[in-house]
Amino acid sequence: MNFQTDELDFSNASCRAERICAKCKIVGCPFARRVARSGTLAQHRLTRGQGIQCPDGACLRFWIVIEGYAATCTYFRDGRRQILSIDEPGTAVCGLMVAEDSEQRLEALTDCLVCEVDLTEQALELRNDAEFLADVSRMLHERLERSIVHVSMLGRLDSFERVTYFLADMATRHGRKGAPVTLSMSREDIADYLGLNTDSVSRILTRIRKAGLVRFVSPTEYFVPDMKAVARRLPVAAPTPARSMLATGGHVQ
Repeated sequence: MNFQTDELDFSNASCRAERICAKCKIVGCPFARRVARSGTLAQHRLTRGQGIQCPDGACLRFWIVIEGYAATCTYFRDGRRQILSIDEPGTAVCGLMVAEDSEQRLEALTDCLVCEVDLTEQALELRNDAEFLADVSRMLHERLERSIVHVSMLGRLDSFERVTYFLADMATRHGRKGAPVTLSMSREDIADYLGLNTDSVSRILTRIRKAGLVRFVSPTEYFVPDMKAVARRLPVAAPTPARSMLATGGHVQ
């Protein structure tokens, strides 16, 4: 694997006190205090398509997306891929339940920067750390909530509804008033996330555009002119702004 890895110094007092990484600008990071004890953590600079996999089986390894977009993916033996979650800046990904020889990995959807925290050597100590257990529990709970929504969408929405909900969700989570949303995922990525094929995604995007539910200003930029109109086409509640698992600042948007 050829991604670039940097080492960060987490030994300064401000990181311990405020749980802030001076370089990443992650505010409220649940791992800052614990990483300070070992002194370093790693950053991985990934290009699109590169991935990180937990190499040691079950471990206490976590990843935080700092810049760009990543995805938690599962690969099948025949080469097909299912994107399980879209991980935007500020998202924390837990490697606690990654089994040995797992086909799951964190994969870059765009060029991205990922912070890796490895607490494996502190495993025995952390078993009795109530604050750490609460942080991890909250992280897993929030990811489980998102997984339930995603599984429900795949199981009950038809292809048109899936793509419509996806575009509305991206607009709600990443859009800014008066500015178009940049769609960082390729048609193939969208297909792998929604359980469709690429041709179907392209046809449905055309249908959605002709219906006036979404307006594309470029192949990768769009906006939703009327979210209420979108909501009327969906059998589920329209997306609401997602809560980031970590608050971010500085260059992380």
